[in-house]
Amino acid sequence: MGPYTPSLGDGQGDAMFDATADIPSYVNGKADHIVGQQGQLENASDIDDLKAGLQQKPKHIPCGYLYNDRGSQLYEEITKLKEYYPFQTEKELLTQHAVQIVSSIPAGSIVVELGCGNAEKTSVLLHALISRDGATNVHFLGIDVSMEALHMARSNLMQECPQLSAESIEMVCADYLEGLKQARARHPSAMLCVLWLGSSVGNLKPDEAVGFFKSMQSSAGANTQVFLCTDLWKDAAILHAAYCDSQGVTEAFIKNGMAHALHALGVGAKADPSCWHYDVVINPVDRRVEMWLVAEEDVFQVIEGVDIRKGERVLMEMSRKFTPEDIRQLAFQSNFYVQDTWRDSKYSMQMLVSLDEAMQRCWSATDALFGAIQDWSAQPIDVRHPFSFYYGHLASFAKLKMLPSEEQSEMDDMYSRGIDPNIADPSKCHSHPDVPPQWPPKPKVQAYVQRIRQQILNGFDQGTIQTRAAYLTLEHEWMHLETLAYMLAQEQRLSFERSTAPPRDHVTHVQKNGAVSSDGSSEDEASQHAQHANGHGMSHANGHVNGKGHASSQSNGNDGPNDSSNDGRNGSGASTNGLASRSNGNGISSDHSSVTNGNGHMRRHQDHVTALVSTPTCRIPAGIVTLGTDTDPTKNFVWDNEGPPQSPQHVDSFQMGVHPVTNAQFYTFAVECSGYLEEQYWTAVDLACLKKRKQRCPATWTLQADGKVFVHRPGESVPLHTVQDEPVWVSLAEAQAYCTWAGGRVMSEEEYARVAEHAVTSFPDRALDLYQGGWEWTSTPFQPFKGFEPMAEYPEYSSDFFDDCHYVLKGSSPYTHTSLTRSSFRNYYQQGYPYVFAKFRVCESIE
Repeated sequence: MGPYTPSLGDGQGDAMFDATADIPSYVNGKADHIVGQQGQLENASDIDDLKAGLQQKPKHIPCGYLYNDRGSQLYEEITKLKEYYPFQTEKELLTQHAVQIVSSIPAGSIVVELGCGNAEKTSVLLHALISRDGATNVHFLGIDVSMEALHMARSNLMQECPQLSAESIEMVCADYLEGLKQARARHPSAMLCVLWLGSSVGNLKPDEAVGFFKSMQSSAGANTQVFLCTDLWKDAAILHAAYCDSQGVTEAFIKNGMAHALHALGVGAKADPSCWHYDVVINPVDRRVEMWLVAEEDVFQVIEGVDIRKGERVLMEMSRKFTPEDIRQLAFQSNFYVQDTWRDSKYSMQMLVSLDEAMQRCWSATDALFGAIQDWSAQPIDVRHPFSFYYGHLASFAKLKMLPSEEQSEMDDMYSRGIDPNIADPSKCHSHPDVPPQWPPKPKVQAYVQRIRQQILNGFDQGTIQTRAAYLTLEHEWMHLETLAYMLAQEQRLSFERSTAPPRDHVTHVQKNGAVSSDGSSEDEASQHAQHANGHGMSHANGHVNGKGHASSQSNGNDGPNDSSNDGRNGSGASTNGLASRSNGNGISSDHSSVTNGNGHMRRHQDHVTALVSTPTCRIPAGIVTLGTDTDPTKNFVWDNEGPPQSPQHVDSFQMGVHPVTNAQFYTFAVECSGYLEEQYWTAVDLACLKKRKQRCPATWTLQADGKVFVHRPGESVPLHTVQDEPVWVSLAEAQAYCTWAGGRVMSEEEYARVAEHAVTSFPDRALDLYQGGWEWTSTPFQPFKGFEPMAEYPEYSSDFFDDCHYVLKGSSPYTHTSLTRSSFRNYYQQGYPYVFAKFRVCESIE
């Protein structure tokens, strides 16, 4: 297919680049009139564009000809069609997430909308801003080439948002880039939050979109962020229906554009709609919808020397659809960063910020987390450094990667790399700096970090920091904030257990069968049991814990665990899995006789029947998957282990739990059936680690002597029954033990890819919480893909951990930043590492 000019799709009145040749005019918010003159499509420049399009192969009509008065009316009708999901889906998402979206817009920002049309959807965000900041602190500036649209937008906004004064609503009649220059000239120091709604970016081919974003950043200047809405690639039938509706409104809209163009050329006699056949093509290669008109008869001399012959196709409009990876690639190549994302299966909205702004927001999240830690020297996980190390490490790493020519100091070296010792044998560890006898005090670390941050900001100002280095540093810091989140969960557990420890003169034991008894242990035995009665026996380098929760310690700005993590569970929690006869103090029922495994049968062990928790299962059909992604450093940022693309491989059909194993289900295994004490479920290495740690339950749990269980997250400890339907977070060793007990296994990375690739279109109800609620364990050892090459900037990132001890995890947790939630991302942890926020589901091969 030959080149063509991008056309307008899902947004009314959008103007790409120089849509009007007239000098842009400013709509004064203080007056009821507009100063300036609307550009006309039929000026010489637009006629030239039209003629140029008709001389290309294939022929195409420029976008502006779709939007005369009749075209605008037809578009309004399109937005009300049931089949045309983009308009309504976008509005619903805006309404659903308005408060979260405006939380990404700094107070005092100027809200600028490109192609504002009637501003119907914009009012949703403005209301949220008014609620947060007050009407006097909200300011809107609309940009459109249509004077009529600007008048309508202004009128609608004053009606929908009566709290706004006339002075707080500005309009600029111009093309996008000139309008942004006008906006910056009038607000030289404010943050411009540019709204680009309607997936209008889909009218641009990939290279055109990158060029436009760079031009947009140049026109608006520094201190600019973009709220971008994008339609997602989806089932072809849904796409076709959206652009070829049953009432024929879209067809009339496209044919009206052809009539407008032909009348402008003086050949209106051939503008009759019956002279053209409407054809919608779903192009899976370029992931776009193409709208064509096919001539039913010859149109001679449409311009001098150019005919449109019968059967010839003319491209009228195209609308590109996106994957999350497409959006990230656009941001990377345009020197933006995807700071936040709000998405459903059809549509995606994201806030793109400049790299320096992204870095400062990441630092703010880091500072908020560390601000909640009273004792920076605490070390709640013995195989990790104390908290203070990570504050210094994040700065040291940033300097090393973004300012590589800067001289390295002693503190730079000290904080350059953390530790990940072998769980089974901590004496084995990758290379890292020697651990000092005493880490520097908090004030010294803070001063060190501030110096480096200022150096980095200077580097951004001077244009010396590379986009790829900034991406690498940002993702590294966000990953560590998640590490700190699960460290905080462990500190929360330790604090809770210290505050609820039983008196030493009366020790109760949790017996193997889950019953509670008192005994007359010796003083040494009693002391040891008091340390481990909660189900954990980890040693901790620092014997002091501050006993405080950290309510504001989440690394991604969420208010708490994913609220949607148990949506659509089909009643699979403890109250519906047959556990309903007797209470154990946790609010979780425990009648063994009524519980079955996923295959609906009982399993007998050692002369007694062990109940296996039921869960809905589904059959995933066999299919082909292709692992790996393009690691070309010029196209996008991904870590080296994410690629390169592999050869397609066959995945056999398998049975899978619809949802991850829940806390309630794992309670049956761990407590009711004493699964941690049953050696047949564990490998020899894992069993040795359990015995060494005296572990009897997940690391985020406290199993009290009276049988009650509490679950810990950063800043909170809650009874198990309050989170019984949420995924349990465990190590791979614990997941595999549970699956062995349940007669199944953990899925492989290939199987995860098979489910993930078709989770939305082919089996949306078969894989709940696949991407969220916790990283998903796989049974696949973390090894390089064929053709792997270590990344030049950080060659040890993956290579040091291709050790047959680490395994692949996919998806995300409630503490994962949106920049890491991509399908190609491969997290990795040791099989026995119990602290990560990771879930699993039971799978079974089908013979």
